Amino acid sequence: MEINLNTIKVNNKIQIRTLDLVWFMVIPLININYYIASTITKNGHNLATIFDKVMKFNSIFIIPYVYWYVYIVIGFIIILIQSRVNYMRTFLSFFIGMGICYCIYYIYPTEIIRPNIENSNVLNYLVNIIYSADRSVNCFPSLHALTTYFIMRYTKYEKNKKNFYYTQIVGSLIILSTVFIKQHFVADIIGAMVICEVIIYFMNKVSEDRIKKVLDIPYKIKDKIVANLKSKIKTKAIDSDEKKFFSRKI
Repeated sequence: MEINLNTIKVNNKIQIRTLDLVWFMVIPLININYYIASTITKNGHNLATIFDKVMKFNSIFIIPYVYWYVYIVIGFIIILIQSRVNYMRTFLSFFIGMGICYCIYYIYPTEIIRPNIENSNVLNYLVNIIYSADRSVNCFPSLHALTTYFIMRYTKYEKNKKNFYYTQIVGSLIILSTVFIKQHFVADIIGAMVICEVIIYFMNKVSEDRIKKVLDIPYKIKDKIVANLKSKIKTKAIDSDEKKFFSRKI
């Protein structure tokens, strides 16, 4: 892999434009709302159903749950390699979906009752770390499921079968993991998927030209910054030459 300021060369056939990756920086900025909502929420509604009782706790699912952090990055890179336009559609879908989730968290907070898990093995220990780091509120819809489902839906089978199967199989395990480690209700998963499908439906109606204009924003900003810097350097050079000229005359 070769990296420079403009491109990242994955192999002889695949190159990624570096500034296309700047959109990753927006996610943590939007995600500040999650911590605010979790802080101000004292308790919430219980959305447990018979399906949640049937799906018993299983700490093995902490593995795909934690792997989500890697999966999202890999998923975006896969989509970017397949199509820059779809990559931007995925990010825009992410931002809209996250915004909807946070609005729901503020208006209709939910809360799940977690089981008491003993640290009898490594997997249970990892579950308890997640429990201690993440409060049991604001479950509906599941952000884990929402973001994973977007990656699954925007990965195209015809572009690369192996990548497609990877995102679908691993993505399904991640979504199931949210219920099996009792971070979410089944309703949280269904709600997330419904929101995803609605967003994707409308996002696909947006023309490629408009999507490309959004993609070009970081590059236009870069060009303006570079142009301003060049202008300042040129101005300083002219001022310096003028000072030298007048100092010689004096």
